Amino acid sequence: MLKIPTRMTIVSSLAITLISSIGTVSGKISTGQVSILPALIMVVASLIASPIGAYTGKRVNTKVLQIIMGILIFAVAMKTWTTIL
Repeated sequence: MLKIPTRMTIVSSLAITLISSIGTVSGKISTGQVSILPALIMVVASLIASPIGAYTGKRVNTKVLQIIMGILIFAVAMKTWTTIL
């Protein structure tokens, strides 16, 4: 629609999510709302899985990436609306 390359869109989306979540994570940690052990497990798992995801993303056709991203955006929107309603 905006003629932005798919891979650039995915990277930008991830960067924006990272930046916008820093404040929320800091607040949750400072108020003790985060369990440390599960959080550390998630960090380690993401550090292991990130290179795998980057490698796979380079190999997958951009059309497939667009479909996957569309499905994820739709799923998040549906989850958000069901939570609100």
